[in-house]
Order: sequence, then structure tokens, then C-alpha cells
Amino acid sequence: MTPIETKIYIDCPGGEIGAYIDGEVSPADETALEQHFAVCGICRAELNQQKTFLFVLNASLETETELELPKNFTKTIVANAESRVSGVRGSRERFTAVFICSALFLFALFALGSDAEKVFLAFGNVGEKIWAVGAFTLHHFYNISFSIAVIARSLYHQTLFSSAVTLFFPAILFTSALFVFSRFVVRASRIQEN
Repeated sequence: MTPIETKIYIDCPGGEIGAYIDGEVSPADETALEQHFAVCGICRAELNQQKTFLFVLNASLETETELELPKNFTKTIVANAESRVSGVRGSRERFTAVFICSALFLFALFALGSDAEKVFLAFGNVGEKIWAVGAFTLHHFYNISFSIAVIARSLYHQTLFSSAVTLFFPAILFTSALFVFSRFVVRASRIQEN
């Protein structure tokens, strides 16, 4: 190579040849590239190789005949796919999921390092508070239900009420108790928020 060809080779726009062929360069860049191709034999050869490749590729795609699919191709694919489904999850997939979750847990544990104890204590405190609220709610629901049952039983055994009142009274009593219970739960949640 001569010194002029070496300088041209160093300044060659090799990456822009594809954009030039596709027509994705600006008119000013296109003119500059054409002037470069007139001087640089390496880029001109690369341009010709890429054009030849595209020509051969287009010719092979145009002459290729289209594949004809059988008339029941879709039905066959769907039937095969449905017949190969064996339940929602296999035991192997469950084992893999448990293994991955365990590995992620251990990774998180090691990533936390000495702060892991603080994180577990925080989760423990949250769980303890959730358990306390749930136990409190269930305890009061049990007490209210028991009270309703005692009142309904005592009223049922009294013969002061007519048969119509006897039929509707437990429903009215239950609805009232449910309303009082809901108000009690809302009040308790407000107190706990403060």
C-alpha cells in the first residue's frame, strides 16, 4: 500500500457502507461516501461484496417456492399441544421452584449479613401485631356471637312474642349485632392507628 492508500484505509467509513446501500445516510454523507469510494479501492471492493451478497440473497428469496401447509395443520398443532399438557405443574417443576426460592432466600440472608437479625426481628414484630389484631377480632366476634345466641335462645323460649316476631327476631338481632361489631372493629382500628 502506498502512503496515500494507507491514510485512506485508516479513514475508511467501513460501518457506513451498509447504511449507504440501504439509503439511510443523509445526502451530504452520501456524496462524501461516493467520493471516498472513487478513491479507495478497499471500500469500493467492500461495497461491491455487500451489493453482491444482497443481490444473491434477494434472488434466492424470490425463487423459493412457498411451503404449502396441510388443511388441518392448525387443528393438529392444537391437538398435540393439548395432549402433551400433563396437569398444571409437575413435581419436578415444584421441586425446582422450591430450590430457586430457597437459593434466593439464602442469597438474601448472606447479602444482608449482620443486618439479617434486624430484618427478621422487624418481620417478627409485624407478624406479632397481625396475630394480635386477628386474635382480638376473633375473640370479640366469638363473644358477640355467643351473646347473640344466649339472647336469642332466651327470647325464643319466652312465649310473649307472636310467631311472626319469633321468626324475624333472630335475623334482626343478628343484623344489629353485626352492625355493632363492625363499628367496634372500626373504632379499634382507629385507636391502633393512633
